[in-house]
Amino acid sequence: MTNPRRIIAFAGVALAGTLLAACGESGSGQPKPHKPLHCYVGGTMRPVMEKLARLYEAKTGQKVDMDSAGSGELLIRIQTQQTGDLYVSHDPFSDMLMARGLGLQGWTMAVVTPVIVMPKGNPKGIKSVRDLARPGLKLAMTDPRKSTAGHIVPVIFDKAGLREQIEANIVKHSRGSGQAADWVGIGDVDAAILWNAVAHRRSDKLDAVPIDAEYAPISGIDAVTSATKKVYDIGRIKVTIATLKCSKQPEAAAKFAEFVMANRSLLADEFGFSPAPDSLVTPKLSLHCGTGLRLAMEDAVKAFEKKTGAKIEVGYQLSSTLITAIRLKQAGDLYMPGDVGYLDMLATDGSIEDRRTIARFVPVIIVGKGNPKNIAALTDLIKPGVRLGLGNPKACQAGRLCEQLWAKNNIDPAAIQARTVYSPMTVKELGAKVRTNSIDAAIVWDAVAVEFAKDVDIVEIPPEQNILSHVAIGLLKYSQNKPLARQFMDWLAGPEGRSIFRRHRYTIEAPKMPTPE
Repeated sequence: MTNPRRIIAFAGVALAGTLLAACGESGSGQPKPHKPLHCYVGGTMRPVMEKLARLYEAKTGQKVDMDSAGSGELLIRIQTQQTGDLYVSHDPFSDMLMARGLGLQGWTMAVVTPVIVMPKGNPKGIKSVRDLARPGLKLAMTDPRKSTAGHIVPVIFDKAGLREQIEANIVKHSRGSGQAADWVGIGDVDAAILWNAVAHRRSDKLDAVPIDAEYAPISGIDAVTSATKKVYDIGRIKVTIATLKCSKQPEAAAKFAEFVMANRSLLADEFGFSPAPDSLVTPKLSLHCGTGLRLAMEDAVKAFEKKTGAKIEVGYQLSSTLITAIRLKQAGDLYMPGDVGYLDMLATDGSIEDRRTIARFVPVIIVGKGNPKNIAALTDLIKPGVRLGLGNPKACQAGRLCEQLWAKNNIDPAAIQARTVYSPMTVKELGAKVRTNSIDAAIVWDAVAVEFAKDVDIVEIPPEQNILSHVAIGLLKYSQNKPLARQFMDWLAGPEGRSIFRRHRYTIEAPKMPTPE
């Protein structure tokens, strides 16, 4: 039976491997040599990555040089030096990598879990978090300013209701888990809380017991806020390998990442890491998307899934309805409404952490085929006998924007109201009514007008009279996979994503305004 841990669904990496194989032969038929890959590796992951690098070199001849230090220190090096090919780290550093635009693609290899460690033989008989509160114990903990584990332990102590008592026993703070483990091993302290993989590496000198289930951080519930005001889920600390945007040999880097993922069971079987759940290995995103964007978004999602192997679950509803659902459920990774104004509404309570502009909606007038009412400008909409359709401003961004159009062009709103006979919740309903001659004219987005172009005529509004609506995608603070969510946002806002929206007749670049004489 196939080991499910060895199944890889990363089409993007597999594709990169195929490209590498295709271009790796020289004209003489000899393998084309590659420069050594430069891989930045957080200290906890160094031993397993060194073994994987040796195995990979033996199999392919490709050398991988390891540059090991604290994950935060390495992230600074990547940002300042702009060199290297891969970065192996644990949360929250993989998210920071993507947030700073330094990462290309990332995959979850494993999970690290905090455990209590003590000298071999457990001389103090420590079996629970509660035992750490005993008077007279000497404890070491990692520095929360420099260590992810240091951020987690206060949450554990608070859950046990013993934070004050336990912290009174802390006599040393280490820079990282390795140093704390060494102090325990030589008897300088009686116990520490550190990563299971670090404890496993020193199993000849240390014993370990798990954190009591009732005190352990819970994924999706327990979180900490960093000094930069970012909120991080501490219930499941992922170990990630990512390719870097600054890499000079991205295909070779992706090929090594593929090999690591294919052999990721090594992390749990030999090095004491916790296996990554399938939901992280085959990453998924939840996207809340406005109904009007559906056709373009369906094509974009298919293309991204094919490229990366990730899965994106999309819920399509009215943009205003989605805001209510997001606030109520406090779940999901991304929100892409029909107008950036909805993102602004959701951002008022801090629910939006980041955003990217994808396209622009340009209002146009659609009229019946042949334009029987001779409507050529906004002012013609108030001519006698015109039956006008406008989006409901309480639910439709196009309707709200029309109110701004009247003000900008000195058109009497009362005259518009007198001609308006139809006010639906979505602009697509307006197109259907014009197509059937139920109304004479309507204002819709340019991309929507194109869908009805066979049955209606389109009257453009001069740029100096018009107002654009921006379409953007936002990262939700509730996201459980922010690196992948940021990757999708960057891809959607990049050449490939925008080309899909352009194909659906969305306006990507802002129309040029006339130059004043």
